[in-house]
Amino acid sequence: MQAVQQVKSNPLESDELSLAMSILVCPACDAGVELKDSGVLCRDCGQTYSRNSSNGVIYFVEEESYAESFGLQWKTFSREQLDNDRLHDSERRFRQETGFFPEHIAGKTVLDAGCGMGRFLDVVSWDGAALAVGVDLSSAVDAAAANLSDRDNALIVKGDIFRLPFRRESFDAVFSIGVLHHTPSTEQGFRALVPLVKPGGEIAISVYAATMKPGVGWAINMFRRRFFRVFTRRLPKRLMVWWSLYCVPVLWVIDKIPLVRWIRYLFPAVIYANYPPRWSVLDTFDTYATELESRHRPKEVFRWFREAGLINVDLLDSEDGWVSVRGRAPAHWSLDYRTTR
Repeated sequence: MQAVQQVKSNPLESDELSLAMSILVCPACDAGVELKDSGVLCRDCGQTYSRNSSNGVIYFVEEESYAESFGLQWKTFSREQLDNDRLHDSERRFRQETGFFPEHIAGKTVLDAGCGMGRFLDVVSWDGAALAVGVDLSSAVDAAAANLSDRDNALIVKGDIFRLPFRRESFDAVFSIGVLHHTPSTEQGFRALVPLVKPGGEIAISVYAATMKPGVGWAINMFRRRFFRVFTRRLPKRLMVWWSLYCVPVLWVIDKIPLVRWIRYLFPAVIYANYPPRWSVLDTFDTYATELESRHRPKEVFRWFREAGLINVDLLDSEDGWVSVRGRAPAHWSLDYRTTR
């Protein structure tokens, strides 16, 4: 990917902020907002939302709620999954699980719902989006802002996916990868995103699959994961960080020793033999510290898209364990659906 963006000189004067102001609304009353020295002010109800003058993040919510573990996760592993000269896993996953390529993104306004530390927003930004917006409920927004600090087309906001601070029909493309299944309702989270898509725009989501490869091994591994999560998701998050940072690397080494490697299955750990050890450390915390998790079948997710009035719905060929679906907003939305929020 070629570097086409310029370094921001002052986030208060950046061009993307002017565009952002036209799509941002007060999540409390849906009225427009304006930029003030103290932050962002609602023109109607007078609610003020803080803005970090150094990184440009706008905070429409303060609490992290069920997303607390992700704030800690992406502050601890803030740059681990960013693409580099040797590894392009984020770009590969983004293409595979959304079906979006540069021609779908260049010059468009794009939303990453649940951006975390910005790994997929990084790809969208390099694709030449006119405005790449990332929203997350956790404090990971600060890590995302740091990772994309040199982009003049990226905006990060902290917000609740069930009450997003954006006008309807603001985005040419909306996507959410690996996020909605960690909310209280995956379906309702998806339904909150659909009205944000412009007529003719596209939306893609990727969530955990209810079933994986057939076979006893996969069934046992899924049972093992669910069994450990009964305990680990209730443990202090910093204890899980300690486990991930200092114990998982040992298990990563053990996994390379014949016969002995089976010992590692007795512990809550995710081991990737073909990735750097830190990826196993990160995903162990992601898997076992997360508060909420749900799994879904392709027919179920496909139905959500159909019921939302979307057309050209495609089930994408994602990796095993994931359900990835993309659809297009018709030229004329159903009034009943558009006014449902």
